[in-house]
Amino acid sequence: MHTVYRYVVKELLLVLCVVFAILIFIGVGFRLTGYLQEAANGRFDADVLWTLIALRLPEFVQIVLPFSLFLAIVVTLGRVHADQEFVVLVSGGMGPIKMIGWLLSIVVPCSVVVGLLSLQVTPRATSSVVGLVADQAISSEIAAIVPGKFRMFSGGSRTIYSEGIDRDSRTLSGVFYSESKDDRSTIVIARTAQIRIGSLPGERLLVLKDGRRYEGTPGKPNYRVINFEELALRLELEEALPLDLALESRPTTDLDLSVPEDAQELHWRIALPIITLVGCLFAYGISRTKPRSGRFGQIVPGILIFVSYYVLLVLARQGMAQNTILNTLGLWPVHALVGLAAIYTTIKQSRPA
Repeated sequence: MHTVYRYVVKELLLVLCVVFAILIFIGVGFRLTGYLQEAANGRFDADVLWTLIALRLPEFVQIVLPFSLFLAIVVTLGRVHADQEFVVLVSGGMGPIKMIGWLLSIVVPCSVVVGLLSLQVTPRATSSVVGLVADQAISSEIAAIVPGKFRMFSGGSRTIYSEGIDRDSRTLSGVFYSESKDDRSTIVIARTAQIRIGSLPGERLLVLKDGRRYEGTPGKPNYRVINFEELALRLELEEALPLDLALESRPTTDLDLSVPEDAQELHWRIALPIITLVGCLFAYGISRTKPRSGRFGQIVPGILIFVSYYVLLVLARQGMAQNTILNTLGLWPVHALVGLAAIYTTIKQSRPA
């Protein structure tokens, strides 16, 4: 049986690697095309494109790996059934429980990898993506400031002027900053200033040093004058960050189940390793090919089943934001429904044809 196990697992891993490589190549290709478009629009420097792709790779893997493993099981066992090898294995004493155990020796490690990616690695990588994109946005804003000229942003409600710029250190000298909001006006004069990334994802700050701040309502004697050594102002730049990943970049331990958006994100991260387990059990259940259908006869039904499972999870996740009961139950009803269907097909597959 050990030889048979190595034979089945070797073929399964071979198909898994081929399918995974193809799907990752397609996913990375689409993502790279989008980033190239952003680079052409001046939002990214060309030299950071591959860094962005590398940081987004864990997100691709946690989606592609469960689907690749699902297809690998369907294709591998479909060939075993089509070539009548499964009948030989059963006559040799191999039962469904043992075959499922063999599959679990591959499925469980893959599920653990997906869980580590979705719960730990991907949020950290996404946080790095947000920081990198914000850093690129700051570079673009610095490049748009010309010494000796006024630079307006936020629809004209904010103005910045600098006598000189050191673009390498991103430092402005001889800074004048003006902001109008409602009836109040704020004017800041500082010796130097820098645009920095804030503590929140994608937040950008103008940090001024050694200056004076005037705040009040024009035409009224209610102005306040404040001398400061350092003053940080949050910038609302005209160009928003091209990626809205604030929630996805938060650590799993920081997500609060009492907050609907956090609950959706947490349930989604937990769902990915469960998809791997339940989906692969379903793959075993539907892997038996019909007579004369060939080794690839169950690929199309398998793809439809997996995509339906994924779509149901997406719809349930969206429903969590609109329904208190769904927000409490999370995505578990979908997992239970698909899991019961997988168990049914597995039992049905184990019966003689």
